[in-house]
Amino acid sequence: MIEVNAMGKVCPIPVIMTKKVLRENTAGENILIRVDNEIATQNLTKMAGQLNIKASVTKLNDAEYTVLYDFQGCEACAILNDTSVLEQGADEYVVVINSDKMGTGDEGFGTKLLENFVYALTEQDRIPKMVVMYNSGVRLATENEKTVNDLKTLQDKGTEVLACGLCLDFYGLKEKLQVGSATNMYRITEIMRTNKVVKP
Repeated sequence: MIEVNAMGKVCPIPVIMTKKVLRENTAGENILIRVDNEIATQNLTKMAGQLNIKASVTKLNDAEYTVLYDFQGCEACAILNDTSVLEQGADEYVVVINSDKMGTGDEGFGTKLLENFVYALTEQDRIPKMVVMYNSGVRLATENEKTVNDLKTLQDKGTEVLACGLCLDFYGLKEKLQVGSATNMYRITEIMRTNKVVKP
């Protein structure tokens, strides 16, 4: 049995850790994932269902759960022979970020959510063709060291990173661009018009 210790890891890290193990599990060993929250068990169970893997959750206490991926007699588990089934949504896409926060509500939490989103992009089976930032979204390529590093990772993998030049100027960040290059609104409009767009 393979064990994945995702204790203390918040969404989407337990899923990302498990996906990495799934790619290497060509022998079809059972996988036991340890997490400390119910949301992680739900996300892991959902992924198992999408892959036709039998999964069971055990609650050890309020802060410890296990999720067992059972591969015994798993004839429908195509993943054992073809890990490409982990790649969902093979089409090219661009990510457009127009804020330094994700969603509405608590601003600090919104910042953390967006940081998690950008990190999750680096772990996708299909990374975006481009990441385009405008308005306060340009702060992700200038002031936020966590997202700067993740955007650099994406860039190293082949993603084109673009930030609105007018927005950089408006926020006084023109000289602080740490990753990618500046672009204009005509180009941003063209990109959004001709590509599949994902917005956080």
